[in-house]
Amino acid sequence: MVILGISPGHNASAALMVDGRIVGMLQEERLTRIKNQTGFPKRAIESLVADNLEGDFSRIDRIGYAGQIDSIYWTVLDRFSKFGIHDYVREMHEYWYPLFYGKDDGTSEEELWSDNYWHQQYLDGKMLNENHNYDVSFLDRMGPKEAFNHFNDVEKKDVIKRLFDWHGEVEFLEHHSCHAHWALYGSDLSADQRKDSVILTADSRGDNHNWTVSVLDEKDRLQQIAGGLENNVARLYKYVTLILGMKPDEHEYKVMGLSSYSTSKPHIEAVERVFFEALDFRDGSFVKDKPLKDSYFDLKNRLEGFRFDNIAAGLQNWSASVTKSWVNYWLKKTGKKGVCFSGGLSMNIKANADILALEGLNWLNVPASGGDESLSGGACFQMAVPEEISSTKHVYLGALPAFNGIYSLLDGTGFSEDDFFLVDDFDDEKAALLLKHNEIVARCIGRAEFGARSLGNRSILANPSNLENLKKINVAIKHRDFWMPFAPSILAEYANEYLVNKKNVQSPFMTIGYDSQPDRSDEMVAALHPADRTARPQFVDRATNPEYWSLIDAFRQLTGTPVLLNTSLNLHGEPMNYSVADAVRTVALSD
Repeated sequence: MVILGISPGHNASAALMVDGRIVGMLQEERLTRIKNQTGFPKRAIESLVADNLEGDFSRIDRIGYAGQIDSIYWTVLDRFSKFGIHDYVREMHEYWYPLFYGKDDGTSEEELWSDNYWHQQYLDGKMLNENHNYDVSFLDRMGPKEAFNHFNDVEKKDVIKRLFDWHGEVEFLEHHSCHAHWALYGSDLSADQRKDSVILTADSRGDNHNWTVSVLDEKDRLQQIAGGLENNVARLYKYVTLILGMKPDEHEYKVMGLSSYSTSKPHIEAVERVFFEALDFRDGSFVKDKPLKDSYFDLKNRLEGFRFDNIAAGLQNWSASVTKSWVNYWLKKTGKKGVCFSGGLSMNIKANADILALEGLNWLNVPASGGDESLSGGACFQMAVPEEISSTKHVYLGALPAFNGIYSLLDGTGFSEDDFFLVDDFDDEKAALLLKHNEIVARCIGRAEFGARSLGNRSILANPSNLENLKKINVAIKHRDFWMPFAPSILAEYANEYLVNKKNVQSPFMTIGYDSQPDRSDEMVAALHPADRTARPQFVDRATNPEYWSLIDAFRQLTGTPVLLNTSLNLHGEPMNYSVADAVRTVALSD
């Protein structure tokens, strides 16, 4: 049985499953080179089929979309890539403020709720998505509501017929059910652990939910036992990101990174009170003592006068507290011993650290990249026969790098092929020696990792004991915000010597935060958070990535430290590199 899962929304992706095992998973942005690419993932599908099915699309038995409802306008308008912070702020004032606070020109509420605002932007040719791959000619002859229905009922099926000559049924799967299946099967748990886990999802919104709770039934099928639209933690985090002058749906991790710097407890607690009044979780329910009228303007007014670092700290503390209370309630109510967690909120590694510390929780399973990009994998698991499913042991699921045309992206960089040279017989020992002497190494080897975190195969690596390496990568290569931490890749055998891991929970995907062991933190200080010396580690397992394990072990033999500083191989604001040509360009455009 061959199954294709498609996620066409924010950070579009495709996943391919053969006989219950995901053999390929790829984000469209890696191929268009446009960060957070939205639309039908044509290039990703073509690559997966070429790499795993010898280019024969007819071998696919079932196709499923992750999500039942998508906005045509948030597909044809490149909101997630081209929209800047000022574009979001302008939209707040032009569309959302009149919706929530009235408009004096006679515009009805129904008209404001319609998509006329975005329809006009499309007609005006503003911020168009050039890579959505749909036939949207119907937008020129249909109104917003009719166009919305036509897109979801007709075009999302027709695009597969048109591009791949597919004439079978296309299934539309509920958004949070796909998140839940990814939470359950997206990393390697035993069958007993899966049965004894409560499966939780939480995000800003998808198919009219922003949270769900599920368990496995006696036939190993996922059964949703609760869900709703009351969990606005991710939504408020998103809008605080904008209030702080950063990009929503992308820069939430920057706010999380900023949150550890303030130590002013009274000021932080004052901010926390603002958020707890807006939303809390008590006695099994989300409660709002002072409900927000909207998530931007009202919240911005309530936060007026608080300093940016205290806002970030208060937001993070509140987010973790509410989420922990919610998780703890369902852990006790279901009587389970473990938690599987996915959805956008699961990307908050600091909150995940607090969840892991819960009394009575034996394990926490947070698979790679719980945002909407992983929905395609969840769709595959949902369509598979439970008895045939093989859980995902790793996410090195992209194509092998091609070594032809590796200088093809140098136009405009100021460099040419003549400026590069190739070295034969370059091995782990030579790379480790460079790292020991504080050279920065870009690594583009093997199948590309899926998701938001670089896991060694498309990574920039450095000696983790030298803080100058952190500065060098931030200033001369990545051009990142100065307060943002990097991450340690650590040999799994040594993880507990360097990290506080009382429950011995493995974290192969950089999805859970850990405190560092005080007596070993200096050895990896450049890979820890500068303010609190916490880590979002990758436990590197020899069985799943023997080549990367071997490189780190070679560094250990030279230095005594089984850890490397790891950050994604890309320039700031660009997608992670995929091809060798991408990597050559990154080298050319950095110092």
